[in-house]
Amino acid sequence: MAARSSRFGARSYSVPTSDMIKLEINDANHKLQDTPTEKSITRFPNVPDVQYPGLKSASKRKRADVTDSKSDVQSAVRSKVSKSTHRPYAPPLHPRARKPSIGNKKIVNTRLTKYGASWYHETNMLDMWNRAELNTLKYTLELIANCIRAIETGVDKEVQFSILRRRLHQMEFYDFITEVLVVRSRLLEDPGFPAVFENARFPYDLRADALMLFKKWVSRQWDPDLLRGIVTKKGTNNKDQTFNTKSLDRDYPFKVAANYRGAGNLFNGQWWPLQICTIRDGAHGMAEGGIYGQAKRGAYSIILGGGGYADIDEGDIIQYCGTSGEENKPTAFTERMLESAALKEPVRVLRSASGGFVNKQGLFRPIKGLRYDGLYSITGYELLHQGTAMYRFTLERCPGQDPIRYRGPEARPTEEELKAYQKIETYLRSAE
Repeated sequence: MAARSSRFGARSYSVPTSDMIKLEINDANHKLQDTPTEKSITRFPNVPDVQYPGLKSASKRKRADVTDSKSDVQSAVRSKVSKSTHRPYAPPLHPRARKPSIGNKKIVNTRLTKYGASWYHETNMLDMWNRAELNTLKYTLELIANCIRAIETGVDKEVQFSILRRRLHQMEFYDFITEVLVVRSRLLEDPGFPAVFENARFPYDLRADALMLFKKWVSRQWDPDLLRGIVTKKGTNNKDQTFNTKSLDRDYPFKVAANYRGAGNLFNGQWWPLQICTIRDGAHGMAEGGIYGQAKRGAYSIILGGGGYADIDEGDIIQYCGTSGEENKPTAFTERMLESAALKEPVRVLRSASGGFVNKQGLFRPIKGLRYDGLYSITGYELLHQGTAMYRFTLERCPGQDPIRYRGPEARPTEEELKAYQKIETYLRSAE
């Protein structure tokens, strides 16, 4: 290389020879062989660190010049490669569209936990809570752990199951449940209710009761009143006789429609003191009728009770009568059952405590109120009377369901449910 003096001072710089220029041009052309006609960019070797006389920042500017030349070469190479159409084993590149500006930004909850509930993760943990009430809830965790330990060891299983069973029945009527207590107790997490209803080694009734409490608490339905969502009115008739009327509260937020097929969110053995309560929870759609359905969709649910019909209840097999028609024409209720038989769609069966059974004196019916006993399929029917178009249908319980909860420690209604309703009846009588 030759050195030349600048007329602006004693600055030395390098002048490339012809061999160097050819070498740089060949190297650049090798990198940019797709566009050989475009002028190549040459990067010269670093110049000696010599400052201009009287300029302190010259070296900084010199280093910046070298850096800029390096970035220019790299950007040029990237530009040419990006324009290349030769991309073996890869799709062709397309120019990127300019991203539009985004407005109204907001945080999205992407939590995908198994049992996610927004209120559970947004509860203010600084809210007031009672330590004794929290300890009462946490004691359930200890009972669940005792059952799991008994399952693994085989010691005192039935004793531990009985203790937990009674506790779950009592928890339905706790009147102190709040969001912060539920979160702090961890009963909705793995150590709590899920550890019961997800474990097939627990008795089926314990799993059903734990799942019922879990669903109610996740949806924040912890009102223990058996008549929640029901408006009770008292009055006197023209004979000075007092009476009570009950209707659904239009403002009740948890009412469920009953016009659906299948079990929905009902659980085997779910119990209600009055038929109007079954409307509230979407088990049945009528306050008095025994058959509920829709035209061309069949029956959704039936209530097996009294009324003088020739019904026969054998548990898993039922002989259930429609209603009496006129002039050889079946009623709308009977038609719903005929449609379900043709559609082969199962119906929900609720048993009532009212009498009228021909067989076994109502062995499977609850002591009081109404109980959901699962899904039944209509397997056949017979015409009992031509003039009134009275049909009797044969229903068989669908397989794969838990047993009917009509006897033993798993029977419904529970002792706690009967006590709670007895208090309501006593109060209504005393207020007359």
